Amino acid sequence: NAQSRAMEEALRRKNIPYKIYGGLSFYQRKEIKDLIAYLRLLVNPKEEEALRRVINYPKRGIGNTTVAKIMVIANEQEKSMWEVIENIKSYGFPSRVSNTIEDFHIMIKSFQTMLETHNAHDVAFHVAKTTRVLTELYNDKTVEGVSRYENIQELLNGIKEFVENDEVLEGEEF
Repeated sequence: NAQSRAMEEALRRKNIPYKIYGGLSFYQRKEIKDLIAYLRLLVNPKEEEALRRVINYPKRGIGNTTVAKIMVIANEQEKSMWEVIENIKSYGFPSRVSNTIEDFHIMIKSFQTMLETHNAHDVAFHVAKTTRVLTELYNDKTVEGVSRYENIQELLNGIKEFVENDEVLEGEEF
């Protein structure tokens, strides 16, 4: 399954239409969507679909009720969810919840600072490691868990290839 990424990307580059039978496209798999959602959130913290996807993945104690309350506050005040999260202490959430959300906010901000000085692979690997996405998948020794871990490794390999190819292109003169 993890090898499908290389084949899918080669077909896409050549504009060759393809269909996947009996499975999902590499980029439609949950673990891939989750890590990409983290990366999308770094680039655009107001990207609410990505925010809702990762705010409690892996589990960190921010439940659906809390997320729904954040959404309601954001809608009522015509703000983004991220703007509410940035000032979570001022909205009357219990301290345990607001501390957990504040920790999430600080984690995402720390990842954003890496964007200025690190390449995409280094940032993606750091995100996967720091959020415990890699650890959670690595510790799942079921067939599906091993496959999901391999898929994340393949995504990181793809990002690394992209970075290396981009660096080669930057060094060439046109």
